[in-house]
Amino acid sequence: MGAKNRGAWWAQLCQALSQNDGPRGNIVDVPNQGGRGPGYRYFGAAKKLPGVKELFEKPPELHKRCTRYDIYKRIDASYYSYRDDEDGVLEWLEGLVEEAMRQEAAEECRRLDEVRREARKGVKSGEVAEVLAVARDMLREEEEVAKEERQKEKEGEREKREFIVHMPLPDEKEIERRVLEKKKMELLNKYVSEGLMEEKTEAKDMLNIQR
Repeated sequence: MGAKNRGAWWAQLCQALSQNDGPRGNIVDVPNQGGRGPGYRYFGAAKKLPGVKELFEKPPELHKRCTRYDIYKRIDASYYSYRDDEDGVLEWLEGLVEEAMRQEAAEECRRLDEVRREARKGVKSGEVAEVLAVARDMLREEEEVAKEERQKEKEGEREKREFIVHMPLPDEKEIERRVLEKKKMELLNKYVSEGLMEEKTEAKDMLNIQR
């Protein structure tokens, strides 16, 4: 095929595809999946032909579920606020809290000063002396009540010890004697029961009673 015929062929093909600059467009090489020779090439409007467009569309990506490792690998020191404050927001917030704490401490100091001032006035007028006297009386009464309770606890413990002392504990000989008596009673019950069963069986045989 000569150059003239090849040019005419290109012009006819471009006119058919409604693309005048087809040869100068983006040529896409689609590999031949059969593996025989070079692949097909589509350019211009040919890429929009039925069945060709799907060749260039990427398959939709499947949504991959994030694992715990994928979530935590994006967490760094900034997430836990371990980095230095660069925008000044943290410093501003700390300043507000510090100012509020300072005002609260100042109010507490003023309140304590007023209490001390009132106490001094009370000392001059004699009210504090009366309060102290009443407080001493109350402390004395509380000490007496506590002393009585301690005395009752001691008496209760003494009574418990006396009760325990009066309880006689068996010695080894007494224990051996009780064990022997128990064994004798068991043997006696055993032989008596066997004797009664034999007598009962003999009586049934004599009376010809079958049961």
